[in-house]
Amino acid sequence: MRVLVDAVGCTFGGIATYEANLFRAWVRDFPADELVVVLGGDEAHPPGVDVVPVSVRGPDVLTRPLAVTRTLRREARARRPDAVLALRPATTLRRLPVPLAVVVHDLRHELRPEQFSRGRRAIRWASYNRSYALADGLLSISQRTQDDLLRLHPRLGGKARTVVHHGADHVDGWTPGDDRFVVAFGHHSNKNVELVLAAWQQLANGGAVTSGGPKLNIFGLGAAARAALQDKLVARGLDDVVTLSEYLSEKAYQARMAGAALVLYPSDFEGFGIPVVEAMRLGVPVVVGPDPAVQEVAAGHAFTMRDWSAAALAESITAALAAPEAAVAAARTHAAGFTWSETVRRTREFLGSLSSAGTASSG
Repeated sequence: MRVLVDAVGCTFGGIATYEANLFRAWVRDFPADELVVVLGGDEAHPPGVDVVPVSVRGPDVLTRPLAVTRTLRREARARRPDAVLALRPATTLRRLPVPLAVVVHDLRHELRPEQFSRGRRAIRWASYNRSYALADGLLSISQRTQDDLLRLHPRLGGKARTVVHHGADHVDGWTPGDDRFVVAFGHHSNKNVELVLAAWQQLANGGAVTSGGPKLNIFGLGAAARAALQDKLVARGLDDVVTLSEYLSEKAYQARMAGAALVLYPSDFEGFGIPVVEAMRLGVPVVVGPDPAVQEVAAGHAFTMRDWSAAALAESITAALAAPEAAVAAARTHAAGFTWSETVRRTREFLGSLSSAGTASSG
């Protein structure tokens, strides 16, 4: 199979994890396939694939879509791939001569618009809707995302679509660091840092959290966010039991997660929630909120808050810290089913169905 992949802009967070591990498993499991990957000129080149750089000149938000469109149309005509796979729903602005599959991660900009600036919402609305219209197939990373997509954009119901979960086996070689923390994420507003602090304060006030036990570490914070939160820690009397960290390097993130006493993930909106399955596969208990996507991937193996209150989060933390070995083992067994080999297999299968449909209709 020959696949042209638009991976431009997949440089941060969960989408970067998706891109790196998708290519790694694809090259390993299907070495006869030809992957031609379109990337921004300064983006990391994955091994084992043919890379086509996109040169962007001028304001990125204006010129990148045009440059990606020109590159994809040129490469699609020259190489005649079986299909084009766009790893994010901001891709070509014009129809391609071969089937296009678009990966849809979440619709947070539509369902949680207050978490985005007006400009970012406008860019997503325009680029995503254009991608949906041009796509021959839509690949959602969770059933939750597909359900949101069809509910908000019912006109897409006639398009080919599938759900393909992420893998989690990339954590198998991770080595724990020297420090053992309860970890939480702070890089987006949907991670609910204020709720985490309120719950941790309740636990500290009740004596369940002490300076002699695992500290709470919130990472993924910029300098301004750390400064603002540090003042709040002092005001809450939590500066002895909470530490704040910047964005971690890949190696530091792996060590922090692999050595965690507990992972807190009370996100109010996810498309998938890859740290949930990472933690479970690592044998680390995980606390989540009642968000549909994380409930889907955890499948009852996480400690779920009964509501979005600090008291509910504190209760779940207490239960998770006392998690029996059998529960941790069951979660780990569940997470073993999330592999990147399966992600690639199902993605190829979907692309093949689009390619076959296109061949049949053209014949």
